[in-house]
Amino acid sequence: MLKRLWWMVLCGVCLPAAHAQEAQLHFQSPEEARTELTTGAGLQYFAALQLGEMRAKTGLPLQNLTLDAARVQAREAYGSAVRSFTAEEQAALRAAVAHLQPLLLARAPLYARTPWSFIKVSDNIEGGMPHTRGDSIVLATAVVTALAQAHAKGGLERPSGFWNLLVHEQTHVLQRRQGALFTDLYTGPFAFRQVRVAALPDWLAVRRVINPDAPEVDWAFAVGAADARQWFLPDILLATLDHPKMPQDFQVVALPITLSGDSASYVDRSLPAHPRELETLEGFGARFPLHDELFHPNEIAAGLLAAIISGVGTRDPDHPLWAQTRQWAAQALR
Repeated sequence: MLKRLWWMVLCGVCLPAAHAQEAQLHFQSPEEARTELTTGAGLQYFAALQLGEMRAKTGLPLQNLTLDAARVQAREAYGSAVRSFTAEEQAALRAAVAHLQPLLLARAPLYARTPWSFIKVSDNIEGGMPHTRGDSIVLATAVVTALAQAHAKGGLERPSGFWNLLVHEQTHVLQRRQGALFTDLYTGPFAFRQVRVAALPDWLAVRRVINPDAPEVDWAFAVGAADARQWFLPDILLATLDHPKMPQDFQVVALPITLSGDSASYVDRSLPAHPRELETLEGFGARFPLHDELFHPNEIAAGLLAAIISGVGTRDPDHPLWAQTRQWAAQALR
C-alpha cells in the first residue's frame, strides 16, 4: 500500500538468471483468487473496514447502506475484480523472479526458498496499489501490463524498480508467515516498541485506514530526551469521509499516546483540529535512510530489504541502518 511506483523506473546492469535452485511460482486462477481475497483471513479484513475506507479502496459510493451491508458489497467487489494472467504476463513475472533468484540465494536464501504466488485484480481495488493477501502478492492490471511491456523490451533482465517491487511485496508475505522473525529488527535497530492498544476513539475508528500488509497498529516509538520523552503511534487516516481517493486523501500521522507498562492509550479522545503529520515529527525521519512509508515497521523493513536485495533504491548509503539491517538479514534470512 502507498507503494512508490518504482516499477516505472528501469536501471542497472544485466545479471544472469539462476539455474541452481529455481523459484516456485503460482498464478492464481480467478476462482482461487476470489477465495484468497474474500474468505478466511480475507473475510476478517473486510470485517474491520469502515465506510470511508471502503469507498476509497473500491471506488463504490456505498450510500444509504448499513456498515455490514457495505462490507458485503465491498467484499463482493474484490471478488468480482479478479482477473486471469495472460501468457505474456506470466512470462514476464517468471523472467523477473528468475533474474532475482541469484540475488535471493546470495543475500537472503529464505526468500529463495519461499514460493511466489500472484493474484491479478482490476485497477480500482486498493487504489491500484500492490499489496498482499495471505501468501499471495496482489497486482493491479496496470502493474502487470507494465511488467509485460518491460519484458517485451528486455527490461526485466537488469536491476529495476520491478525487482524492488517484487521483493518488497514478498517481504510482506514472509512477515505474515514468520512475523516473530522480524521482531528483533523492529525493537533493535528500528527502535520501535510493541504495545497493547486500548480501544480506538470513535473519531479514529471511522477515519483509520487499514494497511493489508500491516493491519495491526501496535508499534510505538519515542522521540525526545529521556526527561521529555513522548510516545507516538504512526497511523494512516482519511482526510475526508465522503468520496475519498486512494492514496490522495490519505494522511500519515503520528498519534500521541500514554504508556503504562506495555499498554497504550490515545491522548486525543476527540478529533484533533490538525493531527500531527508523521513527517513533521522532529528526529523520527532521520532514523531511517529511506523516507517512504515510515508508518509501520513492516513497511520500513520491506523498503530496506528490497533495496538491499535487489540493489535498487538505496539512498543515503552511509546511514548506519543499512549495515544494521544487512547484519540482521545475514542471520535471520539464511
